[in-house]
Amino acid sequence: MPRELKCVAVVENTLGECPVWDVDQQCLYWVDITEKVLHRYDPVTAAVKTWKTPFEFGSIALRKGGRSIIAGTRDGFAIYDLETEACEHFATPEEPFPGNRMNDGKCDPAGRFWCGSIHEVSDPSQRRPIASMYRVDADRSVTKVRGGIKTSNGFAWSTDGRTMYFTDTPTLNILAFDYDVQSGTMSNERVFATVPKGHGRPDGATVDVEGCLWSAHFAGSRVTRYSPAGDVLLSLDIPAQNVTSCTFGGANMSTLFITTAREDLTAEDLRQQPLSGNVFAYEAGVAGVPMARYAG
Repeated sequence: MPRELKCVAVVENTLGECPVWDVDQQCLYWVDITEKVLHRYDPVTAAVKTWKTPFEFGSIALRKGGRSIIAGTRDGFAIYDLETEACEHFATPEEPFPGNRMNDGKCDPAGRFWCGSIHEVSDPSQRRPIASMYRVDADRSVTKVRGGIKTSNGFAWSTDGRTMYFTDTPTLNILAFDYDVQSGTMSNERVFATVPKGHGRPDGATVDVEGCLWSAHFAGSRVTRYSPAGDVLLSLDIPAQNVTSCTFGGANMSTLFITTAREDLTAEDLRQQPLSGNVFAYEAGVAGVPMARYAG
């Protein structure tokens, strides 16, 4: 019997992204990058709380204690206090590139925040490889790890932390690297999987306890589950064209929460896909791996 996909938060996000499950509070956080909004969804009450952020948060990660988050901003990184709404902007490595902004990000198993930028132009085909990938250590030091990127997405780590995943979305390739958790370094780049043309573009991703990667397809109306060897195990259809990211949560960590976007959709697109921009939940039948909190 097929498992049920539900729309659980009607928020009509322009660019819903970076869902993060808070194990302590048992709630889901995510951002609407374009509208400069941070959301929190409580599955028990179905209530959605929103914060208006001072600038675009491309991605977020929880910090220890639960009171604040680290965020990738337009030109760098900030600490945002969820109680006082104070924002401490502590690094601006993308300032020399006004056409860029920080995009996807996630903490590695040791609590380092990895985040990459995007060359943001209205026509994706005109993006240039001037974006970069960064690592923010616990002392808030920022290291540029890689350049030559157009659209950073899909950060994820295997259950044992020894494999790191990443995609430069326009290439349609999901990359894998050997990862050293102790030093926070990656090596041995290879192509893990390639999204066929016409199936959308690989966006945000997460990993389950069986070592499988779940990857959202922007402009592809689906989430794909890949085996540790890169084979397609499941293609989950989503009633929204622009599927942006996914993460596991819920009481048993077996609910896959999926964010979507209304960006780039015409009035006719929205008529045919009225649930675009909302958050979905799918009982995956397998648990996910909680994302580590930022150690700083």
